Amino acid sequence: MDVASVANSRIRSCFITAPAEARLDVLTDVLKQRNIRVIGPNAIGMGDDLETEISKLLTSADLIIGVLTRSRRSDWTLFELGHAWGQGKQILLFAPPDSAYIPSTLRRFLTVRANLSNREAIAFAIDQLLAAPEPRLSLVRQPKEKPPLGSSANRYLAGSLPMITSVNTLELESLVASALREAGVEVLAQSQAIDRGADLAIWSDELQPFVGNPLLVEIKARLTSSKGAAATAQQLSKYVAAAGGLWGLLLYGEGPKDLGSLPPNVLALSIEALFTRLRAESFDRIVRDLRNRRVHGIGL
Repeated sequence: MDVASVANSRIRSCFITAPAEARLDVLTDVLKQRNIRVIGPNAIGMGDDLETEISKLLTSADLIIGVLTRSRRSDWTLFELGHAWGQGKQILLFAPPDSAYIPSTLRRFLTVRANLSNREAIAFAIDQLLAAPEPRLSLVRQPKEKPPLGSSANRYLAGSLPMITSVNTLELESLVASALREAGVEVLAQSQAIDRGADLAIWSDELQPFVGNPLLVEIKARLTSSKGAAATAQQLSKYVAAAGGLWGLLLYGEGPKDLGSLPPNVLALSIEALFTRLRAESFDRIVRDLRNRRVHGIGL
């Protein structure tokens, strides 16, 4: 198909979400040949709110392309794809031709099985997309954003301090669970009710496109060293794999300033920071921000 024959006024910009190791040269070149501007998160500054800025980029894009690779890190594209789906954006996925695995949350999207080096296949897919009629507008899925805790967070913060000092992990776990329930977490199981090993398991429709279900939470009153933090995070990562999940969250009372190298699917936050942020932010937003920063290599 002649490139000129698929010139269009409907798709002029494209946001590409892909693992860091993905080679996007051919894909971006094909798009540029068709006068489609490629936009991405590279221009986001260190001090900018990542979720807000990425949401703006997704809003401004006419087409969202997600790239899957054989690496498990392909699941990281869920963050941007979840946002794009929530905005009702047109989404196209590229996946390896010999890889059978596609996360269930992505199977609703149009998927092309082709290597990123296969210019002919990529060009054909893009041209077919450009030649297709404009999709009908559908009802945009609006996530139910939970309200922050407000001043109630101060009560939980004050209550956690003596538990952290006395290393009373069981009471600390119950306190965190109570705070999360008050913050609107609808389905939360404590360790007495699950056999996956982690302290809490959270199921959330709003977080599912970003971190999957369940989100396993490990709570520690004290992490004595970076080595100990890494060992705890590794164990949590094993719990996540056993539960068939994608991500885990490590919450801790006291810990080293530098937690060291953690597994790529483990988020970490101090309990003090959690309660402080819950004053003005929802739990969903906090988790999305942590994951976004993890995915883009900014912070844990």
